[in-house]
Amino acid sequence: MSTAETWEYPEHKQFERVPTLDQVDPSDSKAIYAARNQKIRDDWVKAMEARLIKEKLDECYRTEGVNHYKSCRHLADMYLKSIKTHRVEGFRKST
Repeated sequence: MSTAETWEYPEHKQFERVPTLDQVDPSDSKAIYAARNQKIRDDWVKAMEARLIKEKLDECYRTEGVNHYKSCRHLADMYLKSIKTHRVEGFRKST
């Protein structure tokens, strides 16, 4: 079995969940600050997950050689899906 077939997402530190920016009271500055931090943290975790997938995909390409199209397909699909959805947006909404 190759490394591409056995790879799974690593576990990362879990923070206490707080209400999102849409759910907090605009006059509560501590809640807004916590919601902003949570949003940025979540975005960066997703971006780093995409980076980890890319690193595993690169490793798979190197180790599998000519069979990389077949052996690394699921990592390539995961990476393409992740770069479309896992972007760092920040807490501000652009119009």
